[in-house]
Amino acid sequence: MSILSCAHTHTTYCDGKSPAADMARRAWELGFLSLGFSSHAPQTFDPGYCIPPEQEDAYRQEILSLKAAYADRMTVYLGIERDLFSCADTAPYDYFIASVHYFLLPDGHHKAIDGNPEDLLFYVKHFCGGDGLKMAARYFAAVRDYALESRAPIIGHYDLPRKNNAVLRLYDEESPAYRRLALDALRPLADTGTLLEVNTGAMAKRYLAAPYPAAFLLKEWLEWGGEVIVNSDCHDMRYLDHGYKEAEALLTSLGYRHAVRLGRREQWERFSLT
Repeated sequence: MSILSCAHTHTTYCDGKSPAADMARRAWELGFLSLGFSSHAPQTFDPGYCIPPEQEDAYRQEILSLKAAYADRMTVYLGIERDLFSCADTAPYDYFIASVHYFLLPDGHHKAIDGNPEDLLFYVKHFCGGDGLKMAARYFAAVRDYALESRAPIIGHYDLPRKNNAVLRLYDEESPAYRRLALDALRPLADTGTLLEVNTGAMAKRYLAAPYPAAFLLKEWLEWGGEVIVNSDCHDMRYLDHGYKEAEALLTSLGYRHAVRLGRREQWERFSLT
């Protein structure tokens, strides 16, 4: 395996199960050359999911301490995963991952996209007229607009609704209509230099058998000249490199010869997949 890095890593500061120090130690044991922490950024709702605002400074200070402690062995980066509806500033971080985990309701509340399947089903029934494809179109448009506006370095788990669609069957993932709307939203991002994340997190939790995004999206992304980064979206240090071999095999089967990772000396570096 040649990836030897992860830029999407959660800790007990948010909804992760492993403390930051344990995650760093596991990365070193695996032979990683770099590790990027990206706990969920503070937000004003769903507090159990993100860094509490009063803990954000402690989070930054601990990651900076780990950066210093591992400096001669492994490069540690201070990152954050910022949701569309987060209130956090990304300026203090080395990088951020742009993600959309919620739909905003007319009353100001939010419904999770990848949480309890009933939340997503509620949104589709009451705000999309029962049309799952309409929900998917809104989701992809939100990701596109957020990534373009924020100039995100990384787009997190691009087709996230797949997680609950595997249970709810709200739309046909093989249909030309679904594929066209997913591709149309993705196409403008290929020219921005953003990295499309190949995310194995749902594989570790056994929600999906393959990474985000689906192979047809990765195939077109390559045709458009886009770059990819492989991450495990790790919430438990035992699964820090889970699915990496499968992700690497998928990318090479689609024609990818290289990917991008957090580097040992430069922040972003290409590495060979062959």
